[in-house]
Amino acid sequence: MKNNLLFKILASLPVILLTLYFIPFLGVILILFRFFIYSNKKISTSIFITLIGILILIPKIINFILDIFKIDINKVPYLQDALNSNLYNIDFINYSKSLICIGIIFLIISFILTTLFNKLNSNILNYISKQEKRDAEISRENDMKIKIKQEKAKNTSYVKCPYCGSDNLLGEKFGICEYCRRKIENRNYKG
Repeated sequence: MKNNLLFKILASLPVILLTLYFIPFLGVILILFRFFIYSNKKISTSIFITLIGILILIPKIINFILDIFKIDINKVPYLQDALNSNLYNIDFINYSKSLICIGIIFLIISFILTTLFNKLNSNILNYISKQEKRDAEISRENDMKIKIKQEKAKNTSYVKCPYCGSDNLLGEKFGICEYCRRKIENRNYKG
């Protein structure tokens, strides 16, 4: 999906910034889409959006600093024009506020999700390692039981009862006939 050119264009920061200006809801959706495509750029995207919002406020910040030091605003070219324009005072300031809010919100959300996924991932890995240890222990126990049964099967043979003539299956040196209940001996037992 990362190789699709349309998706790369939609998830690019200039498209996201333009969309946030004209259709804020769609811009937020595109940010989420960018997070989905580029999972390693969550924090850098949030910081970039916040910084763009702060950069839009630079004329206001410069005006504030000039007022503190009582410097004439006319000494900075075009600053008065920018500060007096309705486009800057209404549209760009509101856009800046929403960019800063969206950037900080997504920064917090991405930090929380990253922390949550890391904890969840470590818990899952601990669970998997415990399961693997338990499975290995069960496998060892089963292997031992199988070996014991195999050894017993090697020594198990049919013994004809000398008293009643019935066939008996014995896995030990001595046993009892199932029919006449007398003691019989397994001569093929190697133990």
